[in-house]
Amino acid sequence: MIVSFHGAMVCCMAAMASLPAEEYPPDSVRLVPEFDLKAFMEPESLLWPGPFWLWNAPLDPERLRTHLSEMASHGFRSVCMLPMPHAFRPDSTNNLLDPDYLTPAFMDRTRLAVEEAASLGMHWWLYDEGGWPSGQALGKVAEGHPEYVQHTMVREPIEPAAYTVPADAFALVVENTGQIVRPGETWAPRAGDRAYLYRVRRGGYADLLNPHAMRRFIKLTHEAYRAALEPHLGKTVKFTFTDEPNVPNLNPPKSITWTPGMDELYRTRYGRDIAGILPLLFSLPGKEAPLEVARARIEYYDLWTARFRDAYFIQIRDWCRRAGLASGGHLNGEDETINAVRYGFGHALRQLRAMDVPGVDVIWRQLFPGKDNPHFFPKYASSAAHQNGTRFAFSESFCVYGNGITPAQAKWVMDYQLVRGINLFVVGCMPLTTRDHHMTGERPHFGPVDPLWDSETALWEYAARMGCLFSSGTPGIRTALYYPVRDMWALGLEATEAVESHDQLARELLATQRDFDLLDDDLLIDPATHVDGRQLVAGAMRYDTVVCGKVCWMHPDSLERLRAFAAAGGQAVYFGHLPGTDGTPGEAKPAFPSIESAVAAIPATAVLMPQSRSIRVASRRVEGGEILMLFNEGAEFYKGELFVDAPYLYTFSISRGCMLSMPTEKGRIGVELEPGQTRVFFMTNRKYDVEPVYRYSGDGMVLDERIHAKPYRRYVAGEHDFEIIPQNAPSVSFAQAKSWKNWLGEDFSGQADYTASFELPKAWEGKILQLSTGPVEYAAQVFMDGKLAGSILAPPWQAELPPVAAGTHQITIRVANTLANELTSERVVIAWAGKSGPGWPSPYHKRAIEFEKESRGGGLQGPIRLFALFR
Repeated sequence: MIVSFHGAMVCCMAAMASLPAEEYPPDSVRLVPEFDLKAFMEPESLLWPGPFWLWNAPLDPERLRTHLSEMASHGFRSVCMLPMPHAFRPDSTNNLLDPDYLTPAFMDRTRLAVEEAASLGMHWWLYDEGGWPSGQALGKVAEGHPEYVQHTMVREPIEPAAYTVPADAFALVVENTGQIVRPGETWAPRAGDRAYLYRVRRGGYADLLNPHAMRRFIKLTHEAYRAALEPHLGKTVKFTFTDEPNVPNLNPPKSITWTPGMDELYRTRYGRDIAGILPLLFSLPGKEAPLEVARARIEYYDLWTARFRDAYFIQIRDWCRRAGLASGGHLNGEDETINAVRYGFGHALRQLRAMDVPGVDVIWRQLFPGKDNPHFFPKYASSAAHQNGTRFAFSESFCVYGNGITPAQAKWVMDYQLVRGINLFVVGCMPLTTRDHHMTGERPHFGPVDPLWDSETALWEYAARMGCLFSSGTPGIRTALYYPVRDMWALGLEATEAVESHDQLARELLATQRDFDLLDDDLLIDPATHVDGRQLVAGAMRYDTVVCGKVCWMHPDSLERLRAFAAAGGQAVYFGHLPGTDGTPGEAKPAFPSIESAVAAIPATAVLMPQSRSIRVASRRVEGGEILMLFNEGAEFYKGELFVDAPYLYTFSISRGCMLSMPTEKGRIGVELEPGQTRVFFMTNRKYDVEPVYRYSGDGMVLDERIHAKPYRRYVAGEHDFEIIPQNAPSVSFAQAKSWKNWLGEDFSGQADYTASFELPKAWEGKILQLSTGPVEYAAQVFMDGKLAGSILAPPWQAELPPVAAGTHQITIRVANTLANELTSERVVIAWAGKSGPGWPSPYHKRAIEFEKESRGGGLQGPIRLFALFR
């Protein structure tokens, strides 16, 4: 469906126009209204994935230059240098960074590396910590400033006897009467009194709720980098990266979140003494708890999460904007809805909207093919970016996925996020050294030590081109799903009804091709949010439909805004009952009785026939048209039709970087999608002068009998580092080489060449060729007459190859498996088990090795067929 692009852009510009000039986001994240075919063919460097470049070794200038050159030539045209000082987890990681973090000599090396990256046309993410989590400056924030360490409020029971409150306490509160006794005052108990003494405890990380501490953090890190890199800020260096900043969440009955001045913040906002609600905050929340507990928790969560946003994220964002940078980063533990009350962020959307490039953290295989009901959490970051009216949402992906992750699996994980609105990637990891204990370090190891290194260039090119397409224009989203954070604040882990109905609605929307953003009370009650016609204008977005699960603690002003929206003709869809605002459900009658009936009332983003619960869709509206992504997230082949409402239809060859015209029949086209396959279409009212899609040349040419195979290189874990050993074994037939287990051995990690000579018919001369191989374990580069011609990484296991002349040619398919076979071999397991000392093994090794046991394959299934493609 083609919808008004102009209205969406006007909305975005209006949202930005409401900001003071100094608060505009930088040009690097402004929306790009048009689809640019040239930009798709050759994406700018910031669109290319960048590795976490772990500076875990001495910073030899030549080594730095060599690494950057390797990255740039292998599709890592962005880079995120992550300092790994020795003081960061010295016993478990034993890093050897030299010069040390934040010293003048360290800044000199950083400047050298950024200058080299600039000469290579790369983009540099500016990481803001030595290790992680961010906000510490590797302990320097609190060094000499004990007042800057984390604060929590704790309590202890006091025996019912005369008691003088110590000077270092906050207060004594008599729970049954509400009496508050201050330091220096004496409590004279009465019969039946129950009293607790409340104290502020210090210790741990820096206090990210303290704006003074965070100004010191910015001075120590951001200002130091600006002094060293200022000519590159806003040019080579466009984004910053803050990693897993967090504060202590409420943990009743043990402790609650605190920072100096919290009592005054509470009094200013609510007009009451915070001591009066301390017993409620230390009470266990839940459905059986008194309503007063829930109300107190909502007030307090609202207070400290806003303080976190303002003291940490907003201060960093404002500094970045003044320096010409866009602030980016992600939270910790945002991969489940309920984690707002488990982890130290409290409100995902509130914090992420305070960044110019909001992100998510995809680690430890949280997202992975075949995993049951993976969460939709990439939408936290994409919703924030959409509502901010900015271009990018990013993902840190693959850390601790292990060196067994295949390109097909990595593509699936990226597609899972792309179709949910992510369009930039930082991936882990590329260490400066893998020597000795660093072989066991945080994996996967990207780089020359990985058999997949040469093949994966095509994977990063895919991500860059998809990122270009899905950062063009504005989101084609008209539906918002209410984020039930206040129910979680009120009820804690017992907010199951609100959370489960929310998650079920999200899954059903996605499974029925109805894309959505997440919408919270912050936006709903924002004075700038308003109803325009039948649409709810929230930030830079315009929603036709708002969906809500079974919530009982929606902000009263939010409910009034939704009532006004519905009264104006907007679609408000409630499941189970109308929203409640004070702990009880709203009326049941107007709501939908089932998830399916609620979602069925909402217009789809794309219409498929037959429907499939495995297909996910994403849409971007550009001038004159719509870019649409279809991703088969499931395990079954899909064949059907897509309804098209546009005079012209195009599709993209992501691997070739081109757009092809497609004919439609009665407003529809046929669609076939293998499991894990993605297709992208462009529906537009504009005619482009491009080639048409191609058709196959009959049955093609089968090469199986002509192929001979031989191992090319083997990758082994040596005594002190990984080693690459050239192979010189005799060739075998294709039938013998299909599976490496019996041919090369089940512990073989490396590459093997499958080579055949063939005669190209005269009728095929000048035609695009298509090579079909059947499943590959796990990646292949295709060489035609010795020149790289294509890559095969994922279903449908095909590569389009450039035209060649008629006559005799040689084709080589270089197959690579993963490093997992070697890492999980008995030889390596025994050798590493005998090692000891700091860093042996890495703290992530045990988890990674279990993942790696799942990817001990290698080979090429076939049949190997070559086709000519005709117009």
